[in-house]
Amino acid sequence: MRRACLGYAFTKVSDLKPTKGISRENFIFRGLLEITIWDSGGQETYLEKYFTDQKDAVFSEVEIPIFMVDSIVTDSRVKEIFDAFLEALLEFSPQTLNIYVFLNKIDLEESQEDEVYSILTKGLDKTILEKCKFTPVSVKTGSAQHRLIEILDTHIQKSQLETHRLNEIRTTLEKLKSRLHYELFLFNLPDGLVISSTLGEFEVEPLKYMKLELGSLESNVHSVFSEILKMRSGKMVPIDLSLLVYESPTHLVLVKDFMETAVLVFFSDAKNYASISEILKLFTSNNEDLEYLRKLLKVRRF
Repeated sequence: MRRACLGYAFTKVSDLKPTKGISRENFIFRGLLEITIWDSGGQETYLEKYFTDQKDAVFSEVEIPIFMVDSIVTDSRVKEIFDAFLEALLEFSPQTLNIYVFLNKIDLEESQEDEVYSILTKGLDKTILEKCKFTPVSVKTGSAQHRLIEILDTHIQKSQLETHRLNEIRTTLEKLKSRLHYELFLFNLPDGLVISSTLGEFEVEPLKYMKLELGSLESNVHSVFSEILKMRSGKMVPIDLSLLVYESPTHLVLVKDFMETAVLVFFSDAKNYASISEILKLFTSNNEDLEYLRKLLKVRRF
C-alpha cells in the first residue's frame, strides 16, 4: 500500500476539536490512488512521542509530507517543531522530493502568514528550502482541500500505472457515450470526486473539484421508505440507491449505482425517455465495457 500522505498540525486554538495523537486512515483518491493518511495532532502532549518512540512509524516511507500550521501562531515553538519535523522526515524518508507546508487560517484578520513564513524558513539550508512548497490556505473556505487535491492529482499524473488506468477508463466511457448518446461522469463515492468523464479531464476546471454527494438524499429517501413500510405494516428491509432520474424541459440526468465505491451519472441533451431503458439494459446484460470498467477500478497497487 502506498504511504502517500502525512498530515501534521500545530495549533494553540483550544476551542477546536483537533486530532488526538495519530489518526491513520486508508482511502482511495478518485478511485485510482490508494493512500494512507497519517494525521498527527499538534498538541504538546503528543509532540514528544512523534520525535522519540514513534519517530520511525510516523516518518518512514512518506511520499507526500504535509506540515500544516496556523498563520496566527508566531510562537518560536513553531520553528522548533518544524525543524524537528524536517530532520525526522529527511532521516526516515530521504527519497521525499517535495515537502508541502500549509499556512492555514489566512481568512482570519489576525493572520500573519508572511511572519510565519519568515519564522519557518529562517536558517534553513538552501537544498531543504527548495524542497518546501509553501501555500497560504484556509480549511474553512476550502482552499486547503483544493490544494491537497492538486497535490494528489500531480502524483496520479506522475504514476505510469494510474495514468494508464485513467486513460483506459476514459476510453471505455467514450465507447459507452457513442452507444448511448449521453455524456458520462464517473464519480468516486469515498471522496465524491469525479474519476473521469466524457466532457473533459478532471485536471480542467470546473471538473477538478466537482463532487457528488448522495448521503443526505439517500438518507432522506430511506426515511420516507421506512415510514411507508410502517404505515403498510410491511417488513423492514434495506434500501440502496439504484437509479435516480432527473429532468428539465430539455434534458435528462440519470444517476446509477455502479459499484459500492462508484456512481455513474448520465447527461443527455435529448429528452428521450426510451433511452432510459437502453441504459438499464446495460446493467442487466453483462456488458463487456461495464465489466472492464469494474476491473479497472478494482486494480490496486499491491
